[in-house]
Amino acid sequence: MLLPGLAVDTRGMRLGRGGGSYDRVLARLDRAGAHPALVVLLYDTEVVERVPEEPHDRPVHAVVTPSGVRRFR
Repeated sequence: MLLPGLAVDTRGMRLGRGGGSYDRVLARLDRAGAHPALVVLLYDTEVVERVPEEPHDRPVHAVVTPSGVRRFR
């Protein structure tokens, strides 16, 4: 599942726009027993050391940048 993001940190935590739309979709998928791979497309400079996180946030599985793919976990 491609997710939008403003940044991803070295742990795979994603910074979104703060509306919570994708968090709600991911929670519904969890309840349905679906566990898709979560991937964000970003520029290299948008992979940062740390982004803020909240208790409901989930890490993504990978980020794809012009330099390549970085997998988390």
